[in-house]
Amino acid sequence: MSGHKSFNTLRQRMSPERRAANEAAAAEMRREYALNEIRREMGFTQAELADRLDISQPSFAACEKSDNMRIGTLRRIVEAMGGVLSLNVSIDGRNYCLSQPQLA
Repeated sequence: MSGHKSFNTLRQRMSPERRAANEAAAAEMRREYALNEIRREMGFTQAELADRLDISQPSFAACEKSDNMRIGTLRRIVEAMGGVLSLNVSIDGRNYCLSQPQLA
């Protein structure tokens, strides 16, 4: 593959500032978020999302605190915020993204 450089070679040529910025961006992408953190970052209150989902605010608060939420419920909440739920699976170093019908 003439003319191709390895990522390590390219990274070594980057300025320290550029490398630090890239590493910070990668760390942010890898960060795991709790549902309530996403809701707050998107600017929604529990009451606003509860209204969009046609449930009470206390019911929404219970969903948000749940450690065993159904995927369909999570999908509805994400869609109420204007997002799309995707589910990634990692097995033996291989990564897969499940299709939407499987998330129902």
